[in-house]
Amino acid sequence: MTDFQYHFQKLPCFNCKKTTVNTDLGWLTPAMKDDVMTQLAAIIEQDNVEADLSVNVSCTIDEAHDYLLLNFYGYSIEELADQVEDEDKQEVANEVVELATDSKGIIVFEHEIALQSCTDCNIEEVSEQD
Repeated sequence: MTDFQYHFQKLPCFNCKKTTVNTDLGWLTPAMKDDVMTQLAAIIEQDNVEADLSVNVSCTIDEAHDYLLLNFYGYSIEELADQVEDEDKQEVANEVVELATDSKGIIVFEHEIALQSCTDCNIEEVSEQD
């Protein structure tokens, strides 16, 4: 089992782009998180902030199994030990084998991060609709 942790990070509001808001990054290893944060910093620095941001996450073949089960199949760390459905295990194994064919041991996934809006923006949106 690799060292996956569930991460949140303060990132800009997708509306005002000024206020930072706790944003769900998903299940990542510390190295993956560092890489994701570097990519996000570059996107934010270029003022390319949109509601959904896409970054790349690089995984070893071993990490790829857990990454998919945690982020795409919705399993928890506890469930990975002995509660993964056989069908899900097989689908993930097939996908990893397919992706690993040309990967030289590293598989890259597109990782989506949905920015949140700040409380002030939500208040403004509600008052504008009334």
